[in-house]
Amino acid sequence: MNNFTCVFCGRKLNPTEINKKATVCQNCFGKARVEKIQTEGFLKENFTKTWSVTLFKNYVLFLKELGISITTICRHTSKVLQVLQTAENELLKPSDINEGWLVSTLEKIPNSKGVKSSLFNFLIKEGYLSLNADEGILTSIREGLKQVPKGFIRLLEIYFNEKMELRNRQVKFNARKPLSLLTVKTDIEIFVRLVRWFQINCKDIESWDTVQQEDVHEFLLTLTPKHREIVRKDLLVLFKLAKRKRIITHIPILDIKSRELPPTIEPLTFDEQVRVARLINFSHYEQPLECLLTTLCLYHGLSSSHIRNIKISDIKVDQKAIYINDRPPVYLSNDEMVLINEYITQRSNIRNVQNKSFLILSSTLSEVYQDRPINNAFIARKVKAFCGFTPKSLRITCFNMIASNFGPQLLVEGFGLSLTQASRYGKLEDYLLEEQIRTERNFIKENGI
Repeated sequence: MNNFTCVFCGRKLNPTEINKKATVCQNCFGKARVEKIQTEGFLKENFTKTWSVTLFKNYVLFLKELGISITTICRHTSKVLQVLQTAENELLKPSDINEGWLVSTLEKIPNSKGVKSSLFNFLIKEGYLSLNADEGILTSIREGLKQVPKGFIRLLEIYFNEKMELRNRQVKFNARKPLSLLTVKTDIEIFVRLVRWFQINCKDIESWDTVQQEDVHEFLLTLTPKHREIVRKDLLVLFKLAKRKRIITHIPILDIKSRELPPTIEPLTFDEQVRVARLINFSHYEQPLECLLTTLCLYHGLSSSHIRNIKISDIKVDQKAIYINDRPPVYLSNDEMVLINEYITQRSNIRNVQNKSFLILSSTLSEVYQDRPINNAFIARKVKAFCGFTPKSLRITCFNMIASNFGPQLLVEGFGLSLTQASRYGKLEDYLLEEQIRTERNFIKENGI
């Protein structure tokens, strides 16, 4: 095993690389990848605007100057590539980038926590973000605090100041995920809403030290179940701070474990699944686009963001697969290959199609000379009109059926879900326990014990 070496640098390959029958070590592979993403061909294929190309090239140089490992550079640049592609579609110019937009965009990209710190520092260096982040958010928070009565304002000011000190400390030490100003603003808005509710419904409450448990519970009952649990945890943090600062003598809310709430979207019943499957089979040639979108949602669990970003180059006909960023490939059946061929035929009739790189296209006149992905609303509208269900409900049905028949671990390894997401469709421990019981029963039955 020790005789296996990299064909470029001569370094001995590790056992994992040998098992994968690799001839190039991970470091050399990463160097080749970093060189490729800086080439004109790669940049022209993935970007449509000059400013996004410039930002991407400068970001790669920024990481190199920091002395970050090649592996980390490859991982970070793949995420920033998606961020800048989204920026091209949603922003007119790079100066429109702000912390709020950046945070919400990174939250939509799986496993993007590690890249946030370097990307923020890079944009600060380039002058597109300020160290204090968005002044508009800070102004909005301060304006909201001015409306709070005298008996409640001191605690909220203490909360705000402590959160800002924590955030500044995290930014100073280059924390991977510093506290977002939007999070602080959301918390403050919840507390101000509670104070307003007290003023309207409990006029005898004039300060925090007169708030009772039944008052807080009555306020929580005005919220939806899902929002109620989030607000309860935020209020618990506020009241613990108030007691530590001796503003109140008791905490008027129970410190109990968070409860799992029932799903807000139920998966399709078996009869509904059969009806959708038959509809797809009978409409291959009449509505290939709608059938393709529905199939990718129901049978492969693809999100609208995944579908809209599929490019023609991602489809490998010889492998019957579609390669997608940040998740395992989608392997297609013979019927699905026929469906794609039918859609490609229909797609060829769209004007300027030869200059389009994305698989799913809109035929509207406004999109004729634009090479950019369709929006999520386009997919939702097509799927809902075709089968009567939303893409999200079809995707949930896919994951639910996979987890019930094969266990939630397959959702992690085969569909790219995180452990937290997979646990929503079934407990891994419960499935393994059932498998062990089934194995023991078969053993007893076969051996006549």
